[in-house]
Amino acid sequence: MANIHRLGDNNDEGNGGQQMISIFGGIDEDPRGENFFDMLKKSFCPKIKLISFTTIISVLIIILYITMLGVGGVNKNDKFLSVYRKTLNDFGGNDPNDVKYNFEIFRWVTSLLLVGDFYNLVLAIFMILICYSILEATQGLLLTIIVFFGAGACGALFGDLCNLCKYTTYSETFACIYACVGFLIGYIILYWQKLNALGEMKCAVVCFVAIVVIFVMIFTFGSGQNNFYDNLGELGGFLGGLFIAMSLVDVPQSGEFESICRKVGYGFLGVQVGLSIILLYSLSCS
Repeated sequence: MANIHRLGDNNDEGNGGQQMISIFGGIDEDPRGENFFDMLKKSFCPKIKLISFTTIISVLIIILYITMLGVGGVNKNDKFLSVYRKTLNDFGGNDPNDVKYNFEIFRWVTSLLLVGDFYNLVLAIFMILICYSILEATQGLLLTIIVFFGAGACGALFGDLCNLCKYTTYSETFACIYACVGFLIGYIILYWQKLNALGEMKCAVVCFVAIVVIFVMIFTFGSGQNNFYDNLGELGGFLGGLFIAMSLVDVPQSGEFESICRKVGYGFLGVQVGLSIILLYSLSCS
């Protein structure tokens, strides 16, 4: 994160807490002067911009969902405004057997943009706006794209391996959301020693990340997701985001601890991707 790069300097230990709070939400002015909508924006989407990767991806997901309903119709036997499984498959949903036997690996990416029903569309957009607006504002466009598509694809790949014998099609949008959650945790791990410069605010930063994790888990696990959604893919996305953060986040004045974290991140990321690919294309259903 841009401002945190100076936390290792002794000069900044006094105002490190202010910098960190500014990164996650901002206390640039007296909060008593905020209206209700200012409070909502600073609480949920503090860094969102009208034209950004986060908003473009959100709009694209909405457009694809509407298009799927228009082309394939509404499945009235499933959740509210749910698409048909065949429609999801035709638009690039993640089908483990198509990936394995037809080598349609593009589904690892296309399935990240597809949502199967209205409730989970609203939930996914809400989570993406919260998580990725912060990530994009603090880590930049390139790393945000890597986390969304790279870690999300890691989740889809991991889900394919675990669901190999299930002949169904999945939406992997929530794998991207868990990828961002994993990234935040990996960031805290990588910067753990640098955060000591924040003093008492270190606890506040850790609590913020914990709240985001709990918030996402409550809404996604309790969302009544239908069988379009791949919980194991979400786990894979979480791990991918965690290892990408430990591998790629820039840490100024890196020491032995950060070096070990990077080696662990690169190593486990390689193991996750490599082993998943090997097992996916070598195992078969009995």
